[in-house]
Amino acid sequence: MITITKEEAFEYAQRAAKEEGIFIGISSGASLAAVAKKLSETSEKKRVLTFNYDTGERYLSIEGLY
Repeated sequence: MITITKEEAFEYAQRAAKEEGIFIGISSGASLAAVAKKLSETSEKKRVLTFNYDTGERYLSIEGLY
């Protein structure tokens, strides 16, 4: 289990939109944050699979998210 804060989830949702043009939701932002955290813990070259299963559409009303 990888613990992710609300702020980390928001940050990665924002980054996906700004850097990659992928409009994802907070849950998917948390998934990406967890992958980033796990990859930073290892020096080995590895492949990591995660699922981005929600859209950012329902979060448009959250101030400052996008």
